[in-house]
Amino acid sequence: MRSIVYAGNDFSEICSAEVIERAANPIIAEAMAVPGRAGALLVSGYMPPVDVRVRLFMDMGYNPGFTGMARMRGTLRRWLSWPGGGNLILPDDPEVEYRDAILVGASDWSNLFEAGGNWPTLPEFRVVAAAGSYLQVSLPSAGKGIRVDYDFAGGEAVVIDCQGETVLIDDADARDCAALASDFFALEPGEAIVSTSNCTYVETRFSERWA
Repeated sequence: MRSIVYAGNDFSEICSAEVIERAANPIIAEAMAVPGRAGALLVSGYMPPVDVRVRLFMDMGYNPGFTGMARMRGTLRRWLSWPGGGNLILPDDPEVEYRDAILVGASDWSNLFEAGGNWPTLPEFRVVAAAGSYLQVSLPSAGKGIRVDYDFAGGEAVVIDCQGETVLIDDADARDCAALASDFFALEPGEAIVSTSNCTYVETRFSERWA
C-alpha cells in the first residue's frame, strides 16, 4: 500500500504517502471541587482524538503538465475536505481503520515540476552486461554504488532496484551477487551524473517526488 485511503478515496492514483507522526494523546480528566474534600473529585475522563501527520508526494508516474497538475490538486483538496470526516487507512498499518477522521490542518503545496522534483527518489537501473566478472553502477558525487559480482558472458539483462534493494540477472533473483560494500543510493533533486562499468547499455528509471 503506497498511499492513504480516506473517505473511500484511494490516494495512490495521485500520490504516495509517508506517516510522519502518530500522537498518543493522554486521557483528559474532568473534576469538580467538593467542599470539605481534600482535592478535587474525579467526575469523568475521555480519550481525545488521535493526531496523525502525513506527508503526501505527488507521484502519478508521469508529468501531467501545468493544467493536469492543477486538476490533481483540485481533486486532492476535494478528497481531503470531506464534510463530516470519513474513515482513514494509513499505508504503514493498512489493517487498522480510523473512523471519523477529519482534516484539521495542512501546509502549502510545494512548487511542482519547475525543477524536476524536490525530494530524493530511489532509481531503478536496467543494464546490459559486457563480458567480465562484474558490473557496477555508481553515483560519484555521493561516493556510493552497487557492484554485481557475476561471471558475465555478455548480453545478460540486469535490473538493479534501489528501492527494493534487489538485483535480477535475466529475471532471476541475484541479490547474493551484490557485493557487501554495495550501497543502494537515492538521487537527490537536480542534476545527477551516474557512472557505470562493464555495461553496454544503461537505462535509468525513477519517479520524481515532491515534499
